[in-house]
Amino acid sequence: MDFLAGPNLIALLCHVVGAAVFAAVFLFLFRESRNVYFGYWALAYALLSAALVFHTFAVTGGRTLFLVPYVLLQLAFTASIAFAAAFVFGRFDIRISPLVAVFPVIGLLGYVVGLLSDRRGFYAVDGLLLTAAYGWNFLAFRRRWKGGKGTGRKLFSASLLASAVFYAQYTLLYSFVHVTRVSVRLWPLQYHDLYDLTIETLLAFSAMMMWMEAQNEQLEQLNSELARSRSEIASSARIDPLTGLLNRAALDETCESSDPISGVVAVIDLDNFKDVNDVLGHLTGDEVLANVGNLIRTSVRKDDMAWRWGGDEFVVLFRSQSREGVEERLQALEERLLRFRIRGKGVLPVRLSWGVAAVVDRPLREALADADHQMYLRKRERASPSKFFGAR
Repeated sequence: MDFLAGPNLIALLCHVVGAAVFAAVFLFLFRESRNVYFGYWALAYALLSAALVFHTFAVTGGRTLFLVPYVLLQLAFTASIAFAAAFVFGRFDIRISPLVAVFPVIGLLGYVVGLLSDRRGFYAVDGLLLTAAYGWNFLAFRRRWKGGKGTGRKLFSASLLASAVFYAQYTLLYSFVHVTRVSVRLWPLQYHDLYDLTIETLLAFSAMMMWMEAQNEQLEQLNSELARSRSEIASSARIDPLTGLLNRAALDETCESSDPISGVVAVIDLDNFKDVNDVLGHLTGDEVLANVGNLIRTSVRKDDMAWRWGGDEFVVLFRSQSREGVEERLQALEERLLRFRIRGKGVLPVRLSWGVAAVVDRPLREALADADHQMYLRKRERASPSKFFGAR
């Protein structure tokens, strides 16, 4: 087969244009992602387009002089694909650096030997090197995205494998022609530019698809983070910062909710808390409120709800509890607070007044008003300024 007469001119011209388009596609992907891997693919297809231009000049003009830049550019194209494999993880893989350094030397020697022996031999060597380059990319890419999801990644990986298989067959055919010296023009070799173009189109398309999927993944991640941030902001807006309990706004929201509520609601108030602020200071008062809130929060069950209503008043909704059971739990809570200690000040017994009301077939706000009324009745019964402070 004649080197110059072998390729199909139309297929070759299509391949020239296609390679230039693919270079532009990968350049776009590189600029958008700043991934060196795509950068080497852009360089590879730019070199391939230039090599095919010189090949076209050689085919149409019959000048073998154009084959020299074609061969060099073809070697650079193959080396760029090999370098892409080295950067598949986004950085240069130092473990394979000797192989990358030796690859162009071996390739150049192979090209020279192929050209000197037979131009068909050059095609065989070229196919062998491309088989190695694409196969290496396939293995490196699979290792990089092992277990990864996305149709684009799978399609790109399959395209790399198809390229390696295609060039392996390409190598075998030219080796056969080179060894047997047959003069018959084999149509698979004559139209190999169209086969190249088809696989390269699939590579470029799957790369673009892979980038779009990566963009979607980033968008989903940003949306997830945004939703989480909104949830945290909304949650923090419903939390009283001093006690860690739900705040008044959250209580009003629950009262206005149409969701059915059942259980027993308790309104809790600290006895003579004003004396703490007046005698010991507001910092000590805040410490008392924070510790009472923490004790309430750790004393209620998961299904119960607790709010700081305002000042030194707290509201607790006990679900699936009887009034007697709630009274016992509040009594146990007060007994624990009677042993309350202030840092640097010793024991400071905290006494409570509370009222309870059942939330059954009526709004929570109505039950809350009853419990609040009972709490004030109890508070008046137990009122004594000296009772808040115990021996210290």
